Amino acid sequence: MENMSINEVIAYLSSSEEGLSSEEVSRRLKEYGFNEVPEKKKNPLLEYLKRYWGPLPWLMEITIITSIVAEKILEAEIIAFLLVLNATIGFLHSRSSEKTVQLLKKKLSVKVSVLRDGKWIEVDARELVPGDIIFLRIGSIVPADAKVINGNMLVDQSALTGESLPVEVGPGGIIYSGSIVKRGEARCIVVATGTKTYFGKTIELVKEAKTTSMQEEAVLKITRYMLYAGLVALAVSIPIGIMEKWSVFSLIDLAVVFLMSCVPVALPAVLTIMQAYGSMELSRRNVLVTRLSAVEDIGAVNVACLDKTGTITLNQLEVVGVKGYGFTEKDVVLYAVLASREEAHDPLNDAIITYGKRIGVTRDLCKELSFTPFEPSLKRSECVALCGNEKVRAILGEPKTVLSLCTNNEHLKDKVLQDIEEASRKGARTLAVAVQRGDSREVTFAGLIHLMDPPRPDAREMILKLREHGVRPVMLTGDNVAIAKEIARNVAIGERIFSVREIMSKDVKLEDIIDEADGLAEVYPEDKFNVVKALQSKGYRVAMTGDGVNDAPALSQAEAGIAVKQATDAAKATASLVLLEDGLSVIVDAITVGRILHQRALTWVINKITKTLQTILVILVGMLWLRKMTITPMGMAVLLLANDFLTMTISTDNARPSMKPATWNVKNIMIFSLPLSIAMLIPPVIVTYISLSVLNSSWNATVSAVLLSLIYTSQVRILMVRERKWLWSSRPGRELTISLLGTLIVFTLLAYTGIIFTELTPNLLLVVATTSLIPLAFEPLKVYLAKKYF
Repeated sequence: MENMSINEVIAYLSSSEEGLSSEEVSRRLKEYGFNEVPEKKKNPLLEYLKRYWGPLPWLMEITIITSIVAEKILEAEIIAFLLVLNATIGFLHSRSSEKTVQLLKKKLSVKVSVLRDGKWIEVDARELVPGDIIFLRIGSIVPADAKVINGNMLVDQSALTGESLPVEVGPGGIIYSGSIVKRGEARCIVVATGTKTYFGKTIELVKEAKTTSMQEEAVLKITRYMLYAGLVALAVSIPIGIMEKWSVFSLIDLAVVFLMSCVPVALPAVLTIMQAYGSMELSRRNVLVTRLSAVEDIGAVNVACLDKTGTITLNQLEVVGVKGYGFTEKDVVLYAVLASREEAHDPLNDAIITYGKRIGVTRDLCKELSFTPFEPSLKRSECVALCGNEKVRAILGEPKTVLSLCTNNEHLKDKVLQDIEEASRKGARTLAVAVQRGDSREVTFAGLIHLMDPPRPDAREMILKLREHGVRPVMLTGDNVAIAKEIARNVAIGERIFSVREIMSKDVKLEDIIDEADGLAEVYPEDKFNVVKALQSKGYRVAMTGDGVNDAPALSQAEAGIAVKQATDAAKATASLVLLEDGLSVIVDAITVGRILHQRALTWVINKITKTLQTILVILVGMLWLRKMTITPMGMAVLLLANDFLTMTISTDNARPSMKPATWNVKNIMIFSLPLSIAMLIPPVIVTYISLSVLNSSWNATVSAVLLSLIYTSQVRILMVRERKWLWSSRPGRELTISLLGTLIVFTLLAYTGIIFTELTPNLLLVVATTSLIPLAFEPLKVYLAKKYF
């Protein structure tokens, strides 16, 4: 259809400039299907089989083979069962995570303005059909292949073609699905959808691919340390086994046990579950994430750059005054209405159009000839129209910009600036209106329109909450310093407001003043990227709110890019979080959820470190003291099941958010964990001594008692490390409580009845149970260390 005229395309698609009817849309949806490219479905069987390939499965499979060769069939069967259970649990949790992502995709879909039944409405992009008339503006992601009917746009097609330079597209031009409108606006007709589009690119705001997060980096670093510790212990133990004339199979068993103790079996599942639960919790609080790790990112921020409009204020602009300079109020409003666009759904335009209707002024009074939409870099919009028999060019925009376009305005300039300053002190924003009439080349200043967007009722309270959470708020606004100071003062942000334009004119670096700034005024969208970089250069972790296509670089650069409710699709595509309601409360909620997620992850990591070091030390002590393995490969597999997978319930545990930004200080975590690991070593060592020297139990019974001691102390350890204060300060979550009690009951019964374990006598069971409480004596030390290092 590229070579067809607009009228030919409309006729070919059986459409009209009034759009399609609802009935026709329903029919075409059945014919063409939804505007989406179906994802290639993964083969569940292959995905499941992949669970048997990797470091941990290899270790378990080696153990099975060596057990069979050594004729330990029962051990081989049990480890094989645990291997299957491991794969199944991991597979099910992976599927659950995928469902979470799919749910987010449904909630966070691209919306498009479409003409149906002669009325402009918003629909999901997937509901478009060929022949639909759509309206695209700056910041829109092109939802389907379309032909421009009228209007001009600068379109970025780099994601599709690799071409870095944007392309100008006018009437008759073709735009492709997945492109981004960088400038201008246009009415277009959809010519292809779904798999029929030229590039076949699906438009999705939820991204599954992501870089390694700060949390994952820390956990992987800690895992490496644990592996090094295991290898050192193995290097010490192997010579002992050789001196004791162990068989090759026994030495392999020893190596497998050490390595199995170091591998974080449940790590991928735990991190995914935590992120999925966090994302769903944010969804319930009207915050959608575009990638699961974003929940963690928002908990780490210590500076929040907040757009004034819609975040701190209500985003409900009202015209509170109109002043004409030689023009009537209706004249000024008429020119402003002409330079506004209703279908753009812009708050400024909407406020002006609404006020115009109230006083009987609409754009129907004139016939539009051409329209130039608002462009952030130009700071104005324009319309050429025929009003009666007179041709007029109406200009609406930022006062200084409009004044600079006017001729012979020197006698007005001081008065206009004085009126603007007076309105600013009252917190009002001002737009200027100018007009060029007939064939005259003179642009005449017509008047000012004052608009007010009052602070949100909860803004002051939320700003104080941010500070309580260790987050420094920085207000950003395109308004002048006077308006910014008035708003900042009202909501307790502070009074140190700097003008970005003034800073740049003095050749001062943002980095030099950013530590002092409570807010920045006269901020252009492109300035936000520099603000983020300046803050990051000072070591801050930044959250940045934004709504426009020019905010995209800043949203992408920030640790947590937040697209506000009315954000363009381009902003949503680069943001990590998207707000479904205006205001600061949702941002505070997001930070709180992120901090809770961090506390859960920290609990799991501390638990894993102490468990790993405890296990390594128990094996090492047994080798040095008794010249025997106190934990067998089968026992290690049972321990992995009892500890790693059942402690996945930590990911849903009750946790209190820290009042400090979430950080991963590996050194502090290790210092905190080491004393607890030594404390956890005491019970199994005592159990070994009493079993062999006091109760004269068999070696197999002693090994089983040590294994049960490790399981018992794991439950005590979880209760201790889940709470940074005294362990009774908060109640464990329901799932964690059930897991703890279930583990104790099941493994006690198994040990008592001799299933898997060698049967333990009541006396030995009592010794195991009572000694497992010894680590509780270290609770005061834990509280002290937590206060010092966290």
